[in-house]
Amino acid sequence: MAGRLDNRMSNRARTIGIALLSLAGAVAPLTLLAAGVAIATPTASAQFGEDDAQTIAMKRETLARMMKPITVELKDHRLEDVVRFIADVTQADLTPLWMDDRNPVGLDKETLVTLNAKNVTALQFLEMVLEKLNPDSTLDASTWQFTNYGSFEFGPKERLNKHRRVEMYDIADLLMDVPDYDNAPDFDLNTVFQLGGQQGGGGGSQSPFQDNGSDITRRTHDEKVQDVTDLLITTVEPEQWVDNGGEAATFREIRGSLFINAPDYVHRQIGGYPWWPSRYQRVGTKNGRRYVSLGATPEFANAQIESAVDVKAAP
Repeated sequence: MAGRLDNRMSNRARTIGIALLSLAGAVAPLTLLAAGVAIATPTASAQFGEDDAQTIAMKRETLARMMKPITVELKDHRLEDVVRFIADVTQADLTPLWMDDRNPVGLDKETLVTLNAKNVTALQFLEMVLEKLNPDSTLDASTWQFTNYGSFEFGPKERLNKHRRVEMYDIADLLMDVPDYDNAPDFDLNTVFQLGGQQGGGGGSQSPFQDNGSDITRRTHDEKVQDVTDLLITTVEPEQWVDNGGEAATFREIRGSLFINAPDYVHRQIGGYPWWPSRYQRVGTKNGRRYVSLGATPEFANAQIESAVDVKAAP
């Protein structure tokens, strides 16, 4: 229904002057994705504060609602109106972190947004809007995440960093040392013939294999852990790690497991969301930074909304 607003939209969505050109179409992946990144994605095992079924259902329902495909045109619209428009279209429970008297760091409601987006999900559209808020910065100053209680919040990372959790990642496979045997002994064929021609067939104690005398140098456990963590903190939200001068994320390795204390958006870029199908999660890089983008088909998204209602209704 290009050129027309959906009749089911609220009157508030009409007044902000945003042209909703289409509410149908395939879900396109984020343009942030690129060719693979040289870091394995271990399965996140939330050993501390594991979500219950209802919290997971809330997250899946919100994310499913944010999978709604839209096409919009914005020209100098207030950020508050744009956020309200997204909430009206998706019916998702969104929590913008606004700037106010108690919070000097936050989103400015009066910021004007100009943006054209064609056939993207509401989540992608929100990410594009947040990126527009800092056009002169090479860093993504604002993003979104889920809280431990299942709510969807977005705003400056400085505000999001207040909500952190600990997760354990199994990196034992990344620490496995597979040596490169490039020092195989030389094989002397003449010696084999000589031994075969000796009477008695014993061949004596002489061997046809000649040791070249080289040794295999194995790297220590700490060195391999350092390689993994260096790659992690230089590709996943580099500015947030304490080891890089940040204040939001820390890690510690114990017996092949990496314990990471960080906000949800950092965990998302490491391993995605274990409760969302991996086929709808794509890993890529942009300017050397790792990203995990989320998507879904409309049929799958609708199924998640219906199943979430059933879980919430359970006693």
